[in-house]
Amino acid sequence: MPGKHAASVLCLLLVAPLAGCGGRLAEAPAPGPSLAGAWKLNPTTSDDPQKVIERMRAQALQRMGHHEQTAPPQQAATHRGRAHGAGSAADAQDGAQQDVVDPGHHLDPLRNSQMMHVLAAALARGDFLSVRTGAGEVVFDYGTTVRSFTPGQHSVVSAEGGVGDQVSGWSGRDYVISVKAQLGPDLAERYALSADGKHLIETLRIGPAELPVINLTRVYDPTSETAPRHLPTND
Repeated sequence: MPGKHAASVLCLLLVAPLAGCGGRLAEAPAPGPSLAGAWKLNPTTSDDPQKVIERMRAQALQRMGHHEQTAPPQQAATHRGRAHGAGSAADAQDGAQQDVVDPGHHLDPLRNSQMMHVLAAALARGDFLSVRTGAGEVVFDYGTTVRSFTPGQHSVVSAEGGVGDQVSGWSGRDYVISVKAQLGPDLAERYALSADGKHLIETLRIGPAELPVINLTRVYDPTSETAPRHLPTND
């Protein structure tokens, strides 16, 4: 569960849309403390992503089970015929192979989940985050990945399943990024300071798509450590 600071901010974010007031995001932040600084993830006060993934997996299995129960009658009749030896030997062998390769029991139900892909990409950025803000630019540097945004700008970007419409900008002193994907799940991110200004709070909202909406809150503390630096990629 999120810590005290994360919980209070999360309640506020659930009331205010992640994309700001009707999607109208400002080019400059409101006066006050800045998001800029070096931050490190605090897993104790953040949501546990594994619990979110476990909940997604349970929902996916439940939907797969429901799909099997509501299979068209002709499909069920075909499987029953194969089970009783009807049809050619090749058909019977093919039916046996289909029974063995049962995705509901032998494969991870999230393997092809677009929402899981989006979540995994966000988690892969790592535990360190350096935020830089300047005139007309906001930069999120994770050490291995650098993300640069122009507040108030609309653009077409790569998204899960193809491309999406991205808008980003300031909602008060919070920075908001919203991607409306054409074929995949939508993604909304909000970066805000806690009430005491001592923590950076990242809130992710993914979906809905093949599964219901998921929310993940990550809390960062100030740090003097240096993020692992590899060849960066830009997105």
